[in-house]
Amino acid sequence: MTTMLTVENLIKLGFNRNEAKVYLSLIKFGKTSANQLIKDTRFHKNIVYDNLDKLINKGLVTYIIEENKRVYVASSPDMLIDFIDEDMKELDQKKEIAVKLAGEIEKRIKIISYKQEASIYRGQKGIRVYHNEIIKKGNNYLVFGAPKQSVDIMGDYFWENFQAKRMEKKIKVDMIFNLSLKYFGNKLLNKYTRIRYFDRYFEPLTQTDIHEDKVAIIVWSDVPVLFLIEDKEVAKSYKKYFYDMWKKAKGL
Repeated sequence: MTTMLTVENLIKLGFNRNEAKVYLSLIKFGKTSANQLIKDTRFHKNIVYDNLDKLINKGLVTYIIEENKRVYVASSPDMLIDFIDEDMKELDQKKEIAVKLAGEIEKRIKIISYKQEASIYRGQKGIRVYHNEIIKKGNNYLVFGAPKQSVDIMGDYFWENFQAKRMEKKIKVDMIFNLSLKYFGNKLLNKYTRIRYFDRYFEPLTQTDIHEDKVAIIVWSDVPVLFLIEDKEVAKSYKKYFYDMWKKAKGL
């Protein structure tokens, strides 16, 4: 049986050879430590860590914390498609390869069952991975505390495109924005979106999303970082906190 999961095909997508080998090794294990990747690839540890960082920055890999240690996990295979969309020169050829790779990876990942208690996403690509998962799951969610930096960093186009996909899937959201985002909030109002505002200028650099049994805390620094916590009780307490604030917030 032939496979599309080869180093050469990943190189065609824009990976360097070492990135491709580390990525394929990670796909083979589903989730694993850097030490296991070092043994499997026979690379020097510096090469493995360097290429893991590159893959994280590209949004293709994330990691979870287990017993105070990093365990690396391949992101949603859909990110392969998003990744090659940025390279318009060979878009058609790369997209065809990425779709086939994503299908194979999806099948293999489903075989491995594990619970993520905490995940970390870094950079703009990591933020895209997270929002792609929201669209893919299709469940309603809550947002509070989004600062103006979230628009500055990701850009109007990203958010408008995300909101269009959300409305297409009829995903409802309640949002409590900072007053600095009132101009942007006005663009989002529709039958699937309710927005209120803090009653004073409250400008933290953090945003909190609550959906299903997950809580995502996004720190909108120059290189944004997202902490995703999966815990039913934590999510329940955050939902209660959200609706306590919702009662006090103002609809403008």
